[in-house]
Amino acid sequence: MNWYFDAWKRYAQFSGRASLEAFWMFFLVNCLISLVFVLLEIFFQATWKIEALYSLLAFLPMLSLTVRRLHDTNRSAWWLLVLLVPAIGMLVLLVLLALPSEPDSHFGRYPQSTSML
Repeated sequence: MNWYFDAWKRYAQFSGRASLEAFWMFFLVNCLISLVFVLLEIFFQATWKIEALYSLLAFLPMLSLTVRRLHDTNRSAWWLLVLLVPAIGMLVLLVLLALPSEPDSHFGRYPQSTSML
């Protein structure tokens, strides 16, 4: 759970690196929380969209963590532009985010598996 809270603490930090484990654990917890909110909206037929509000709030931490994860694979944040390619852009980005960490990088120190840098 530390990865989740670390991402929120460093929501505006776009420099440095984030480990593979830190990114995917935040991604997993974020998806589970969104799923719970969606189910609550369905079962209680909420007229206001709490999941949409949560997603809007979680956008910046997810963006900064994604940029730091790209740095960890020795790629710049410009690789986010691959999302503009229809159909395969998201798949390419997911593959890049799943690549192992590069020990030698000009983006900062090598991240430990249990913390984000």
